[in-house]
Amino acid sequence: MKLLLIDAGNTRIKWKWHAGGGLSDGGVVVHRGVEPHDWLAALPQAATAPASIWISNVAGAAVEQALGDWAIERHGLRPRFVQAPAAACGITNSYAHPETLGVDRWLGMVGAWKRTQGALLVVAAGTAFTVDVVDATGHHRGGWIVPGYDLMVDALLGRTAGIAGAVARAPAQSLGAFGCNSAAAVELGACHALAAAVERAYDRLAADVGIAPKLFLGGGDAARIAPLLGVPAALEPDLVLEGLAIFAMEA
Repeated sequence: MKLLLIDAGNTRIKWKWHAGGGLSDGGVVVHRGVEPHDWLAALPQAATAPASIWISNVAGAAVEQALGDWAIERHGLRPRFVQAPAAACGITNSYAHPETLGVDRWLGMVGAWKRTQGALLVVAAGTAFTVDVVDATGHHRGGWIVPGYDLMVDALLGRTAGIAGAVARAPAQSLGAFGCNSAAAVELGACHALAAAVERAYDRLAADVGIAPKLFLGGGDAARIAPLLGVPAALEPDLVLEGLAIFAMEA
């Protein structure tokens, strides 16, 4: 049974196929600021239709509509848009209204739990920077959402004339962890702030559960953050799609 799995984030859409032996044959396309006709053309055009199409979407109603129409027109299938449940696949949702937890966050935890089945953190360094913690029993203990790297930089440059002007005058120059001009100070400040948030969450969870948790890091800006961390982290770019595959197989 061949499944098509799609992860629609705030900026990018990723996809993989699943045929029982893991994920394969993936791709990615940027949709933010791009006309739907253009990014839809990049989606998989397999000669044979999948058995089903499963979608994690946090990009809003317009993207959901476009993906739904595309699936029907291209593959003759109505896709399954997943929402975070109260509990499934080993994870218990901490939200009183479980469907309001971002489905990408929940699926990332499902993917991580399948690998570890112990205390863990899932960090997604995307447009929004999210941190979610899970204890050794699979209970989601909640998480954090902060602006991601680009949002931090854009907000700072958009509301500070002096810093924005200085950044525009010279490319980034740094000395180790610190910027020697405004461009580098902004870039490094954002990266280190995000890394510090991860380390703080890691330390708090470790203190709560009494053991060192596993840390999974993904998202488009994961490579910016990973080298700055003082705690061990596994770079896992496909946790959402892995969790989506697990959920689809158990549904």
